[in-house]
Amino acid sequence: MSLLNLQKKIGVTADGAWGPGTLKAATAFYKLTPARAAHFFGQVAHESGNFKAFTENLNYSATALNSVFPKYFVRAGRDAAQYERQPEKIANVVYANRMGNGGPESGDGWKYRGRGALQLTGKDNYNAFAQYLGKPEIMSNPDLVATTYAFESAIFFFEKNNLWAICDQGVNEQSITALTKRVNGGTHGLEDRKEKTKKYFSWLTGKTSSAAKAPAATPAPAAAPAAAPVNNAILAPGMLSQHFSLKEMTRSETATRKGIDNTPNATHLANLQLLCQNILEPVRNHFKKPIQINSAYRGPKLNAAVGGSAKSQHCNGEAVDFEIDGMSNHELAKWVAQNLNFDQVILEFYDPKEGPNSGWVHCSYSSSGKQRKSILTATRVKGKTVYKPGFVV
Repeated sequence: MSLLNLQKKIGVTADGAWGPGTLKAATAFYKLTPARAAHFFGQVAHESGNFKAFTENLNYSATALNSVFPKYFVRAGRDAAQYERQPEKIANVVYANRMGNGGPESGDGWKYRGRGALQLTGKDNYNAFAQYLGKPEIMSNPDLVATTYAFESAIFFFEKNNLWAICDQGVNEQSITALTKRVNGGTHGLEDRKEKTKKYFSWLTGKTSSAAKAPAATPAPAAAPAAAPVNNAILAPGMLSQHFSLKEMTRSETATRKGIDNTPNATHLANLQLLCQNILEPVRNHFKKPIQINSAYRGPKLNAAVGGSAKSQHCNGEAVDFEIDGMSNHELAKWVAQNLNFDQVILEFYDPKEGPNSGWVHCSYSSSGKQRKSILTATRVKGKTVYKPGFVV
C-alpha cells in the first residue's frame, strides 16, 4: 500500500510495481543525488521485503518469543505461551518502559510499534518525527507512518543519523557495507543490499559504481513545510553527532602543515560516528562541559607523519584523545572506565604535579561491537613509552 501511496505522491502510475520510472521520479521528488537515492532505496527495499512490509510483524509463536526476546520472556520468568500469536500483547511487553513508552498497561508498545520503510519504533522517535515533519497528528494517528509518511520516516532516520555522509562516499562495496552496519546493526542481507544498490544506481546513471563525490545539500522530505520545526536529534551537515563535527575529529596541525589529506573513507566515517555516540556524547552529557579533541582520525599518511603505530585504532576512526579544560584527566579516565562500554581507555602521560590537564585521555570503541575493556596508564621511562595495567598515578 505504501508503494502505491509513494507513486501517487510523486506523480507516476500507481501500479504497485517498483522499477526505473518510480525510482527516477522518487529521486527527483526527494531531491536526492543518484548515489544517495541508490543507497537509500537499496537499503529500504531490503528492509521492507521489496516494498511490501511497512508495519512490524509481531505474530510470534511461544518458541520464537523465547528465542527473539529472551530478556522479556524466558529470562524474566514470563510464560511465552500466554502471549503467542497475540501481537498487541507482545508489543506492550517487549517495548514497555523504553524509547519513551509507558508500562505494558499504557498500550504505548503497540501504538508506537515499528512502522515505515525502516521501522520507526517508540514514542520518543514518533514524537521526534512528528516535529520534524511539522505533523503533530502523527502522535494520535501513528498509522500515518506506515502509509502516508513511510518513506519520509526513513529519510528522517538517514538525516538523524547522518547517513548521507556515507552515501556521499560513492556507490561501492565499502560504502554499502558501512551503511548496512548503520541501518541493520550488522551485515545481515549484505549481498542483497549490494545487488539492489548497484542495480538502482545503474538505473539512474548507467553505471554500477562510483567514487566519492562532494556532498549535495541534505534533502528534505517534500511533505515537510519550509518552517517545520527541527528536532534536536537531527544532525546538521558536517556533524557526526549532536556535539561533535567531522572537522574537529579529523583536524591536525601536522596534516595542514604537510598538506596531507586526512579525509576518512566510508567505513572509517561510520566508525567515527560510533565513537562519538558511544564515548564522547555520554561524556559531554554527563559533565555538561565542552570537550577538547586533541586527536581522533588519522589516515595512513598522517599516522606515519606523526610516528603513530600502524595498528593504532586512530587509523580506523575508532579512537580519540581528549580532555576537559580544568578537570583532572585521571578523574575523567576513571569516569569513562566506570560508566561506559569501551574497548580501551589509557591515561596518557598524566602527572598531577603539572596540574589537572596534564596529559590526556585516550579512549577507543571497537566497531565490531566486542569491547576488551582494557585499562592502561602510559608513562615515559628513559625516553620510551611504557604501558602499565590500570590507572597508575
